[in-house]
Amino acid sequence: MPLSEPLQLAADVTGSGEPVIVLHGFTGSMEAMAPLVHRLDGWRRIAVDLVGHGRSPSPVGLAPYSVEAMAASVAELASGVGDGPCHVVGYSMGGRVALALASARPEVCRSLTLISATAGIADASERAQRRRADAALAGRIHERGLARFVEEWMGLPMWDSLRANLSSEEWQVSMDRRLRSDPTGLANSLRAAGTGSMTPLWDRLGALDVPTLVMCGELDTKFVAIGHEMNNLLPASELVGLAGAGHAAHLEDPDGCATAIRRHLAAS
Repeated sequence: MPLSEPLQLAADVTGSGEPVIVLHGFTGSMEAMAPLVHRLDGWRRIAVDLVGHGRSPSPVGLAPYSVEAMAASVAELASGVGDGPCHVVGYSMGGRVALALASARPEVCRSLTLISATAGIADASERAQRRRADAALAGRIHERGLARFVEEWMGLPMWDSLRANLSSEEWQVSMDRRLRSDPTGLANSLRAAGTGSMTPLWDRLGALDVPTLVMCGELDTKFVAIGHEMNNLLPASELVGLAGAGHAAHLEDPDGCATAIRRHLAAS
């Protein structure tokens, strides 16, 4: 599947060595990935703000927000950071972008790390149902305001373990970062980049011969099951579960997450 027209993304580069591109999740930013990025010393780290997030643009049109379009933008960025392929680390939505990039442009990826990620929704009716739900959620961002949306989003059960693992100060910092998001960017991300909108990649995993680390928090039972399924299909993968962590495994157990990723990068 060819990638779409790329958009220039904001990125911060630190360190030296083999390049590692780090991609955040929905409502996140490169700032949210800092605890992980800082622990990957020894590599040239490229922390990215995906479209609609952080310092990157938030276009009105939906096309730049598709998973394929974001993958194209990351591929364009990767072409400017070195002569060879890059390690790519993606969390949640960023993991889906990383997987789409590796599926379409495997020569760009020296290795792949997928944290709490999925290859999409295979069933067409389930995909349509999720697409409608995401569109309704996107509409509520403008109807009810960003603050209420962030409060409701972070009140979902999937974030309970994150709140339990962070101090009250760390939790507030996380909330404040999300409150600086662009409402249009978040709404368009839901409409165009949600699992209901992305092209499922399950049937392509068997041909993806890129060294891949599949990681999930063991409390995140939905993504533990997804991780096992992806690991069974990928020809060159390893599955790592982090005890005591949930969906935001890289924040709930940053040391354990970084240790596994560093081992994976060194072996790839």
